[in-house]
Amino acid sequence: MASLQAVWGVDLGRSALKAIKLRPAGDGKVEIIGHDYIEHAKILSQPDADRHALIAAALEKFLSRNDLSKDVVFVGVPGQQTLARFTKLPPVAPKRIPDIVQYEADQQIPFDMDEVIWDYQTFQEEGAPDLEVGIFAMKRELIREHLLHFEQAAIEPIGVQSGPLAVYNAAHFDGLLADDTTMLLDIGAENTDAIIATKESFWTRTIPIGGNAFTEALVKSFKLSFAKAEALKKTADSSKYARQIFQAMRPIFADLVQELQRSVGFYSSTHRDSEIQKLVVFGDAFLLPNLRKYLQQNLDMPVEQPSSFASATGQTSDVLKDHILSFGAAFGLAIQGLDQAKVKTNLLPTEIAKQIVWRKKRPAFGAAAACLLIAGGLVWFRQTTDMSALAAGAVGVDTISVNNDQAASIIDNGPSPSLGPRAKAIQVLRAGKNLKSQLSALTGQGSSERSQTETLIQLQENKRTVPRILDIIHNSVPLETGELAKAQTPEEIRAIVASGKAPPRGERKHILITGIDMSFEPNIRAYDWTSVIAVPDPINSHSIDEEDDLPGILVKIFCQTPNAEGAAYVRDSLVANLRNKGRVPGTGFYIDHLILLSGEKVIDDAPAVGRGGRGGGRRSQPTGAVLPQSRDPITDEPIETDWKFEVWASVILDEMPDLDNEVPEEE
Repeated sequence: MASLQAVWGVDLGRSALKAIKLRPAGDGKVEIIGHDYIEHAKILSQPDADRHALIAAALEKFLSRNDLSKDVVFVGVPGQQTLARFTKLPPVAPKRIPDIVQYEADQQIPFDMDEVIWDYQTFQEEGAPDLEVGIFAMKRELIREHLLHFEQAAIEPIGVQSGPLAVYNAAHFDGLLADDTTMLLDIGAENTDAIIATKESFWTRTIPIGGNAFTEALVKSFKLSFAKAEALKKTADSSKYARQIFQAMRPIFADLVQELQRSVGFYSSTHRDSEIQKLVVFGDAFLLPNLRKYLQQNLDMPVEQPSSFASATGQTSDVLKDHILSFGAAFGLAIQGLDQAKVKTNLLPTEIAKQIVWRKKRPAFGAAAACLLIAGGLVWFRQTTDMSALAAGAVGVDTISVNNDQAASIIDNGPSPSLGPRAKAIQVLRAGKNLKSQLSALTGQGSSERSQTETLIQLQENKRTVPRILDIIHNSVPLETGELAKAQTPEEIRAIVASGKAPPRGERKHILITGIDMSFEPNIRAYDWTSVIAVPDPINSHSIDEEDDLPGILVKIFCQTPNAEGAAYVRDSLVANLRNKGRVPGTGFYIDHLILLSGEKVIDDAPAVGRGGRGGGRRSQPTGAVLPQSRDPITDEPIETDWKFEVWASVILDEMPDLDNEVPEEE
């Protein structure tokens, strides 16, 4: 349900504070009922800038001009301080998704989980079977530092969102996304957020080039101070030295285009069916003349520059019109505060959220406490009266004691007849407690020893399982034939390839295991063991169909091969060998299911930012990493035509059942 309360979206940037206040207007629209643009006296990243003092001054000015007492606030954090990872989920039941995402987050986030605040959201394109998850995180110390400025200004936000996600929410709500794929570009002072998006999902990357890079280019070329270079940049279009100014900034234009082309190339390699139709730009950097035209010519796609928010009414201020491009993130933050955003992740630390809720409920708790105090007084008065009446019969109660020998006799024969009614009751009660204490002591004896014994037995039974699984995988990898089979070192391999004695790369008969991941699963049946790439029976025949939970080991094998047959070669060699060698009676375990979960052409060590493996286990490279050349590290041959695969196997910790559809083991 959409919020009826007005919401401020506050984007505290490096060059200015941008804030916009929205409330629902019906028919899928919102009304702008307030906004503010406060430029810092210095850009926060300047060497001589007192960052904390500048932020405090901006927030103080913001509060002096706007009353937030009846409104809620949603704030943004810079994209370069947040981590975004995207991965496809394995086919699992919906109730298992949180557990799988928790595992993926642990694999994808390169920090201790106690050091970060993270959240996730799932995406699924209409008509597509794959479910994708976006995991978004920020180090706890960075988010606390950011929120400290608001706390010191007595502003209590209800949510925190990353800048790129806020821009996506704004574009999605405002109808800026094309039917296929759109690139959103938000150029800030220090960094540029590139968001490649559809109406159902997105991928984001932060590029370390911003408006300051253009200013620094002018500083270097004309030997100016930063402040004078910034002023020159803003007036470049009207300057008589316009040609020289743009010539000085041209290398930055080229670097930005190169990074954008690299992002588009990576996204296209992992989303082959997508075609980017247009570029939508945000940020005051686009006030620079010719930047929009330069991008349009070099990226070969139309570039749109919004002049207003199409889904909002009340846009009458000249300040808002002049800086509309810099309000994208603030607009998206307010949209999320109204509960009308596509992406609903929230990086507000739980402990801070609880404090805010507690403070808002404190007045109501005070009134309730007063009522309870009055009611408690009445109860206390009645209890005091009753206790006074009982006190007369309570003489000697404190001296009553019951030992182990007396307890059973008191329960069997009753309390001492010389005691008063209340003292008799106390004696029986203490005898019962004594017997209960004895029972607990006897029941607990030996429990820790039993637990340790069972653990030791289990360890002895399973300690050889993992080495045996690794041995099966090792023996299942096909071996190269011919001259390459004789090579023992990388130097020998290079020499054979260089001499032309090796078969063409696409005809070679080897598979390289690049990674293995194993995890114990209480119920291996929770996974959908349907192979993405056809693996016919009996390789993937299901041996057990009961509904009960079945414990086992989930084995993920990451491999690649130069063989041109790709999936068919991996299936008929590695997967078939695993099936045969993993189903030998008497080993205490067996491989039940085998599937080829994914297969695609190799992009050598490409940063897994936009699309991780569907089983995880591999850490993505940092956002913005440079794509290396796609060459074989040993032979230096191009590997663009190589294939990489992910094979999943379920290992059942039990003796293999007697099945009719078994194939004989390879000799």
